Amino acid sequence: MRLKNILLVALAFMSITTFTGCINIVEEIFLKKNGSGKYTMQMDMSGLLEMAQMMSAMGGEDAEEGEGDPFAELGEKMDSTFYFKDADSDFKKQFADNPDILDRLNFNMKLDKDENEFLMNFNLNFKNMDDIEYFYNNMDKIMAILDDGEEEGEDMLGGMGGGGLDGLFSGMGSGGSDATQRPYDYKKCTLTRHDTSQEDAESMEEELDEEELQMMKMMFGNANYTTIYHLPGKVKKMTNADAQLSDDKKTVTLEGSLIDYMEGKLKLDNTIKFGK
Repeated sequence: MRLKNILLVALAFMSITTFTGCINIVEEIFLKKNGSGKYTMQMDMSGLLEMAQMMSAMGGEDAEEGEGDPFAELGEKMDSTFYFKDADSDFKKQFADNPDILDRLNFNMKLDKDENEFLMNFNLNFKNMDDIEYFYNNMDKIMAILDDGEEEGEDMLGGMGGGGLDGLFSGMGSGGSDATQRPYDYKKCTLTRHDTSQEDAESMEEELDEEELQMMKMMFGNANYTTIYHLPGKVKKMTNADAQLSDDKKTVTLEGSLIDYMEGKLKLDNTIKFGK
């Protein structure tokens, strides 16, 4: 499933808010030499928040407070984290093939209307690249935990859009390990990101009808997708010519449009070799 599931989450959210194009997705890997590290996936929806506040202000003095603002029930500021280790035992049983991954995974939502900031973050401390693939392939189960209606989940989204977390994640895909190509491999100071864009694009075409695809492309018209790799040594060689190397040669960044990704045009493949 990989990034496709993330896009479906974002699409469901944007459908609730009725605003388009104001989202950026950033994936980061902080890699250690032993192959473990931290993976983060951030959805920056600050543009949606700013747009909602502008629309609400256009209602005039006679409009009720918060009218037209889908974020009104979230309050002015929020910084809440859900730790998946605290999930219900029945949900945990679904992760019997990798039970301790929930101990290393959390979801954070940060909102600050004064600063026009709205961020949603997944954070995973991974043992190896298999954990990242597992996270992608089991996104539907992970979303179901957030949608359980526990106190932490309800506090994070409240009644937004009339559906809380249920409304937000109702557009999720079915999950499961339908991918034929591993997204990442790591061996002997070499991190490899395989090109899964074409496979993901074909999968979306199979699972979504033409109207849904067009809606997704319309809503993500100005959206960006960025991958950032923080390496434990200086990069000696990388194969993706579009990727950018930091001045200290330890960080690799690749940025493109979500539309290009959805159409299989954004090539994410990269083999990065770095020093010991």
